[in-house]
Amino acid sequence: MINEFAKTHNLKKYQVDQFNIGYYKTLISSFDELSTWSKQLREDLKKELLFSKLTVEKTETSNDGSTTKVLFKTGKNNYIESVLMRDKSRNTVCVSCMSGCPVGCIFCATGQMGLNEILDEQEILDQILYFARELKKENSSITNIVYMGMGEPMLNLENVAQSIEAITDTDKLAFSKRRVTLSTSGYVQNLRAFLGKNLGVKVAISLHAPNQKLRDILMPNVSKNNTLIDLFEVLDGYVKDTNKRITYEYVLIKGVNDSISDAKELVELLKGRLALVNLINYNENGCFEFKKSDNTLLFQDILLKNGINCTIRKSYGGDIKGACGQLSVNYIQC
Repeated sequence: MINEFAKTHNLKKYQVDQFNIGYYKTLISSFDELSTWSKQLREDLKKELLFSKLTVEKTETSNDGSTTKVLFKTGKNNYIESVLMRDKSRNTVCVSCMSGCPVGCIFCATGQMGLNEILDEQEILDQILYFARELKKENSSITNIVYMGMGEPMLNLENVAQSIEAITDTDKLAFSKRRVTLSTSGYVQNLRAFLGKNLGVKVAISLHAPNQKLRDILMPNVSKNNTLIDLFEVLDGYVKDTNKRITYEYVLIKGVNDSISDAKELVELLKGRLALVNLINYNENGCFEFKKSDNTLLFQDILLKNGINCTIRKSYGGDIKGACGQLSVNYIQC
């Protein structure tokens, strides 16, 4: 965020470094706290740059205290939700890259919003920095970042990539690339471009179906023009070049994609591939009649017995509609 200001005001490198230390590492709460700069330079900064482009409208914490969901408003008066999940030694921030989402998966509450706004790099970083400052008050810090909130990262490719570069930059937030995960529904051309940037973060694919026909039903906006054949061509090439495992996210919906035959078909799809299946129990909400599966353990057992690495994702924040597939905003009535 400082680059244009630095050019306009002919800042020296050490002054840019001072800004980055204060803003990203010390986690100042306002530009007034940038004490390494002169008062006049701080005043100029306040006139020309917003400390944050987002304003906090509401915060909610789950009954067990593990999850905090924040409703932010953008400068264009749109809304996004972001989530902090706490688990033992982990503090994971689930970040949004859009207000709403154009993908429209038929089981996801965010998709019912449609697309309101694409977030820029700063608006993505503002979510992360907000939680970083809050955790600092507790002498704690963010350990993991997942791009799994509102929106499809591949349809906001450049801003998402720039935000990843910032959070993994050693002069800024300095996150380990292994602690950053990007989840995408699989826009093939954009995914190929993203992987070509070699950002080094983990990649998760929202799969949710073991075959093209069912995926077309569940994820029609992405699936029909981005087939499994084309998707796996890109992913297989990436794994071959990097030897990095792909995570496949699979939301289990009762009577839809959770049968024994579905599990066996998923085994065939992923057999021989460097893969981890992350099973997700469907989080019920008022938007849909879909129900949580009764077959989660059986489904996992079939995969494991056939040599497919498989875990079950722990759900956070269901009581505050902060869990996977539940992010929406208060004015959306389902």
